[in-house]
Amino acid sequence: METIRPNEPAAVRHNARRQSRRAKRYERFGEIIRYLTQDELQQFFDSVDQYHHKLMFQVIYELGCRVGEFVRIQIKHVHFSRSTVFFPAENTKTRHPRVSYLPRGLTNELKSLLRYKGLMNKRDEKVLKADAYLFHPGKRWNTPYTENRIRQIFQHYVTKAGLQQVYGKDRHGRDLKMFTVHSLRHSHLMHYVVDRGVPLPVVQKQVGHRSLKTTSVYLAPSTEKMAQAYSEARKSDDGRRPQAAYA
Repeated sequence: METIRPNEPAAVRHNARRQSRRAKRYERFGEIIRYLTQDELQQFFDSVDQYHHKLMFQVIYELGCRVGEFVRIQIKHVHFSRSTVFFPAENTKTRHPRVSYLPRGLTNELKSLLRYKGLMNKRDEKVLKADAYLFHPGKRWNTPYTENRIRQIFQHYVTKAGLQQVYGKDRHGRDLKMFTVHSLRHSHLMHYVVDRGVPLPVVQKQVGHRSLKTTSVYLAPSTEKMAQAYSEARKSDDGRRPQAAYA
């Protein structure tokens, strides 16, 4: 129940009521972690027909980073022999520096891309333009993608893959979409914490959560785990299930 304070200005009370209504409207859906299952993630990547774009989203997923952190990655932040990416404090949401890891195969693909673009020596790993952004539009190596552009590209492919859903409207009448590029970060957390059992402190450092409590939210069973558990339980119970219940 909303508490009304007699001495509060009318405008403040009106604001509080509006925010409370808005919170109640979306709180049920907001509790759901909007991530892609591993099959959906593969379906998404299969829909990405531009190699450059596919690498972008694979990097976001494997780093588990925020889109604002991703667009600021410069070649000098990548340690190719260690297969790591350094996020300076000024580039992170938490204002804390961190080092995150990439799969070796993905790092090799990045090297191939940079050599193709003339940003890395073809004979070794010598970087020719250290200040270049790892991903940039066209040939403008010193200009990063905007966060909005990355979101637009993601929406194009997730819709093309037939995965996008609309679950409501915001107060301006715009569609609220099930999946955003941030869903790749959620997907990383669900897949590595729940499906692969990577220890929470390790994943916490990878994605840059300040609190282990934040990472522990992802300990909830994934959709696949729930489906598998119920499927196995129902198989073992098939012989005893009352047939009349489904008549």
